[in-house]
Amino acid sequence: MTITDARRAVEDHQFLSLENFRRAWEKVAQKQGSAGIDGETIPQFRRRVRANLAQLRESVANSTYQPRPYQRVLLPKGEGNWREIGIPTVRDRIVGQALLNVLQPSIDEVFSPASFAYRPNLSYLNAVEKVACWRDLGYTWVLDADIVRYFDRIDRQRLLQELRKYIDNPGILCLVKALISAGVSTPEGIVTSDRGIPQGAVISPLLANLYLHEFDRHFSASDVKLVRYADDFLILAKSRDRIVAARSQVEQFLSEIGLELHPHKTQITHFDRGFRFLGHAFLENAIFPAEASEEKVKSASDRRNVKADRSSKKTQKKKKSVRRTSRWNLF
Repeated sequence: MTITDARRAVEDHQFLSLENFRRAWEKVAQKQGSAGIDGETIPQFRRRVRANLAQLRESVANSTYQPRPYQRVLLPKGEGNWREIGIPTVRDRIVGQALLNVLQPSIDEVFSPASFAYRPNLSYLNAVEKVACWRDLGYTWVLDADIVRYFDRIDRQRLLQELRKYIDNPGILCLVKALISAGVSTPEGIVTSDRGIPQGAVISPLLANLYLHEFDRHFSASDVKLVRYADDFLILAKSRDRIVAARSQVEQFLSEIGLELHPHKTQITHFDRGFRFLGHAFLENAIFPAEASEEKVKSASDRRNVKADRSSKKTQKKKKSVRRTSRWNLF
């Protein structure tokens, strides 16, 4: 699908149709979720759902709609770190979902097969299977990489430039910009920034994939292989020299779009040494799910060490045997 086709498809969709807003509401209501900064809950919106949807749609149509700041929530990530999530209001969720309804079918079609997160009919398990596929084809050297604070560091101006390739409707572009620039409500007040997109916004996952679309295309077209799930990805190659070169190329590409690899979460490794990706442990030709990986990886490693130890003992016995034979022959 070409960029022109994608743009035309977006134009043909009836973003402002009441039916689109109804479908958006149904998806938002199904997911439930907490109230945003205005305190309005799903049950409260439902009490006057027809009037509320009509009013919301009308405000978007006549350009009087204004997204509210996101309610900041901090979720523990482990090791003393926190992930910041922005909770939008129910009304902002509906508008974001209405946008997603018309944008995703067209834009998603141009995405690379190397991208697996936030996409219809794909999951992290498909990404795990693809890693195994490339391994079996000889791509056994791995750059196991993570992008530092990916959502927070996205250059919004660059992102909107990418979006213009697929959308020539100024109203929709302005609406997307408003949704990702609304700021965050904190105890200290409303915080705004010229970079980043809010984690928690309905449309953010699609935009996050779009921002790395050229990255996906570039590294999928070379002699290395890419498997990406949001900001976690693997580059796979057939030799150590190639994977070392690929790391430099990745760092250069990401630097040009304002991103960088996480120094403590990025490594060059090999299937023989093992690594973790998307809650799975990869070791040699085996893959272990997260809940069982610790024991199984240790067991597999122990078995490998036992084999190596047995092999070493056999070798030592053979050497001793050779030395004995030599002595006997000499004397």
